[in-house]
Amino acid sequence: MTRGWRRLIRWTALVLLLLFLLGMTALVWPVAGDTQTRILQRKGTLQQVRVERRWQEGGVLYSHLTLVSDSGLEVALTLRRPVGVPGRLPAVVLLGGLRTGREAAHLVTGEPPLVVAALSYPYRGPRRLKGWTLVRHVPTVQRAVLDTAPALLLALDYVAARSFVDPDRMELVGVSLGAFFVAPAAGLDPRVRRLWLIQGAGDPAAVLEYQLRDDLSRPWLRTLAVRLLLAVTDGDDLAPERWLPRVAPRPVVVVSSRNDAAFPPAAVAVLHAAVRPPGEVLWMEGGHIRPGRKEIIERLNRIVIARIIDKEFVGR
Repeated sequence: MTRGWRRLIRWTALVLLLLFLLGMTALVWPVAGDTQTRILQRKGTLQQVRVERRWQEGGVLYSHLTLVSDSGLEVALTLRRPVGVPGRLPAVVLLGGLRTGREAAHLVTGEPPLVVAALSYPYRGPRRLKGWTLVRHVPTVQRAVLDTAPALLLALDYVAARSFVDPDRMELVGVSLGAFFVAPAAGLDPRVRRLWLIQGAGDPAAVLEYQLRDDLSRPWLRTLAVRLLLAVTDGDDLAPERWLPRVAPRPVVVVSSRNDAAFPPAAVAVLHAAVRPPGEVLWMEGGHIRPGRKEIIERLNRIVIARIIDKEFVGR
């Protein structure tokens, strides 16, 4: 190989290394500094509420809304409230799975005397991410992860200001993927009376490795990908087990399913171990919640809604 070719290869390698370092710096920059300060600044102040659609089904009024913060954050939300029920009602801010989004408001069956606000994730990328598509959309994933806790806080601001909501009876519920994001919001907002973590887990690194086991078969590559992803999304600092001590002494209720294969059992055990009195861990039969699994949804309704409205409720 001639000296000219060696020089070209050397300079090409240096340029590629520089581009990689610049790219990593750009990705890590948004997570620099204190996590709490970053979340609160991104939440900002609610400036506008855009009403997209309102309709009524039986005795329930639904509203599709977009909350707009002065920070630029926008949150898509469905508000579900019973019609003709006097007085101020208990309220739930609900974050379900990525696919369900704000449609999770429809998982509440019947007409309980309860206000529900269900959020969509602030994610604007494609649903399926693999290979180069995943690499190309890392900034989009990063922004969505960093914006989810602020989105929950902005939703709590909106719900607490409604004249038909009892601000002393507001609860926060995270289901499936949502269970990873609600703990920071509850830790930062004392208005949350009780926190629910439904079919969730702790230890984000273990969960991500478990989820990527089929896509990245080589353990070293999978571990590297997980560490990089956690580094650019502040994933370690957002872990539920790190925030539950800040929720205490308010109660935390963890509901897990015995046949849930969505998360590794060891990661579920990490979440359970972080619960302190007066919190509790409840077990239910069945697998992971899906919109089509009506028996699981009904079971969760009985568990959660009965506690919130302080009496037995059967959806009808």
